[in-house]
Amino acid sequence: MKLICKKRLFEKIKNFKGFWFHIVGIACLIWFIIRVFPAPHRYQYPCQQISISIALGYITFWSIIFYGITTWLKKVKTKTFAVLPSFAVVFILVFSVSGMVIGSNFISEKSYSNSWNPLFKDPMGTPMGINPGRVVWIWNPDATEKDLTGYWWKEENNNQNVLDDMYSNGLKDLTEEESDEDAWDSLFIDFNSKHGYGEIGYSFGEKIAIKINLNNAYVWDPFNNIDDYEHEDNERDASPYVVISLLNQLVNTVEVNQDDITIYDSSRIISNWFYDIVSSIYPEVHYIDAEGGKTGREKAELSNDGIYFSDGLFKTLPKCVVEAKYLINMPLLKKHIIQNGVTFSGKNLFGTFIESVSDLHPYHESGLILGNPTPQTDLLAHEQLGGKTLLYIGDGTFGTLLDHCTICKFNMFPFNDDWTNSLFFSQDPIAIDSVMFDFLNFEGPKPIEGSQNYLHQSAEPILNQYDPENDGEYLSKSLGVHEHWDTSIYIFSSDRYSGLENNGIDLIAKGQEFITSSVVITQPAEHKLYVNGVERSIKISWKPTYSFPITLVIGNITIKAIVNNIAEIDYMKFFIDGELKYVDEDLPFEWDWLDISFSKHKIKVLASVNGEENLYTERIVWKFL
Repeated sequence: MKLICKKRLFEKIKNFKGFWFHIVGIACLIWFIIRVFPAPHRYQYPCQQISISIALGYITFWSIIFYGITTWLKKVKTKTFAVLPSFAVVFILVFSVSGMVIGSNFISEKSYSNSWNPLFKDPMGTPMGINPGRVVWIWNPDATEKDLTGYWWKEENNNQNVLDDMYSNGLKDLTEEESDEDAWDSLFIDFNSKHGYGEIGYSFGEKIAIKINLNNAYVWDPFNNIDDYEHEDNERDASPYVVISLLNQLVNTVEVNQDDITIYDSSRIISNWFYDIVSSIYPEVHYIDAEGGKTGREKAELSNDGIYFSDGLFKTLPKCVVEAKYLINMPLLKKHIIQNGVTFSGKNLFGTFIESVSDLHPYHESGLILGNPTPQTDLLAHEQLGGKTLLYIGDGTFGTLLDHCTICKFNMFPFNDDWTNSLFFSQDPIAIDSVMFDFLNFEGPKPIEGSQNYLHQSAEPILNQYDPENDGEYLSKSLGVHEHWDTSIYIFSSDRYSGLENNGIDLIAKGQEFITSSVVITQPAEHKLYVNGVERSIKISWKPTYSFPITLVIGNITIKAIVNNIAEIDYMKFFIDGELKYVDEDLPFEWDWLDISFSKHKIKVLASVNGEENLYTERIVWKFL
């Protein structure tokens, strides 16, 4: 019976559009090898991304065929073919693994945990700011384009006017002032009063340093002489448009001289794609990076000040930080690959000292265990870093979920399978990081429990543990308030957190006017690879890559869909290429796609709400087997 099934499978494959499947698969594989082997950086070219996707499907097809043949031969007990399984393994490895380009574990399982759920509305620490513990979250889906043209940082994918409006509203909501001018004046007066300078605002000539996150702005390529500054990719770094909105405020509203402003990341380079966009508007701002290797970029200089970490390491601070009176910390809404952690305000300060960060990683990993000291707390407690930070601005225009570089659309309400299009404002570093943490945790995959340990440590620091200035004065006070939100409460409600009255986070959420209801296909997700219904990642070179140029399904898969912001749904219809395949009237709405295929298809999911079939979405998918 099994032999008959195998024969029928081969007949289906043979009759499916002739030999085109084999010709295209072999051609893509050869094209990828001859183009990428001599120059590994070419794997990022769009044509090569498509080639490797199709080649992967072709390789998987033959691996399954070989598996079926060898299994059958073993049952027949033919000694002559005893070595064929080894031959099959070698064949697959040769065609799917390159020592230079494609690293080990070409298709790998995810390594994150989904078992931890935080205790909500249980604040710890002391809220900070003019309005203590306040975090303003502003969402506007028009901030970016849903369907990108080229890289995410291209001008056509970002709306500067919308971002400028979001800044204005965020600053006013944070300070409860009526104008941008009054909002900034309130922030500077609050800072100067608390630091003993008197109740004064910004004074002409005072320097401001802005720490941006450029963690992916480097290229390591031992085989080609590539100019790192010229390198372009789609990995998530600081948005030039979000930075421009800040500069618009500082230069035009606060009236800070461009020459008194520094944008820096002393551990990375400021790539041309970022510099060219921002400097075209603000050429007199100082742009400081690790190398100073291009026109307009200055190399970070050593100061006479540094930070003493709790594990015994010492790092030197750059002059641009020490000489500035004010610091603005601009973290990104993103995960980190080290043990499925997070990268927010605390981690953003890793790029604010001169020496390499690599020897700090063991301390960082140790800090992912609840109760252990953390380097983020050292950094946030230092008088030259967290101690002189005027404002925290979280850039959540594009979020990442599985690593620190791959942008992802979020399915949760109100994002509805779109970019996160959010900005966060706060004077409390622990509160703003807690809110951004909750967004990542809710969308999933969940960060490990220990990735919030630095928030615990900073909210309620271990006594006699943190002395980042090495002056004998240990951190003894809270750096801010930490708590998790209550997901049963409407996301735009301030009651999602404990609020001011209960010494918790005071969330101000804006953007309700942009709410829409829509169908969201949660599986298969856009630009993902699935093998027998399991989402997979690939590893190209030394970097794990979670974004695919296409949506590729190998084998069977369960199509899953939801409708956000709708309580009652009559049913959902599932279509493939316009043909109705299934109607599901009960939660969860899903359908098992078991058809054998070797081509591109259009999935359509249509929802009926209150007797009207007025919500639907579509997704293009390549399916093999």
